[in-house]
Amino acid sequence: MNIACQLYDYIEIACMYGLEVSVVLKDGNTINGKALTTVIDKRNDVATECIQMSIDKNTQNIALNEIAQLHAITDNPHFSSVSF
Repeated sequence: MNIACQLYDYIEIACMYGLEVSVVLKDGNTINGKALTTVIDKRNDVATECIQMSIDKNTQNIALNEIAQLHAITDNPHFSSVSF
């Protein structure tokens, strides 16, 4: 499942500027970390588009279609909070 282009733009902005973000997942969990880049992760032989984040000095891929909200922790002129 793909996300809307305008929502993808916020992911790209967060990565481009290396923003600290808080990602609220559809299951209610929240993940805080630094946005690094977007990647295609092979999960169960299915290509899944993800945001790669640095979390406590570890790298983690979070599937874009699992994101409910994206909040910028780092102040920036582009966005503060976006609902998916």
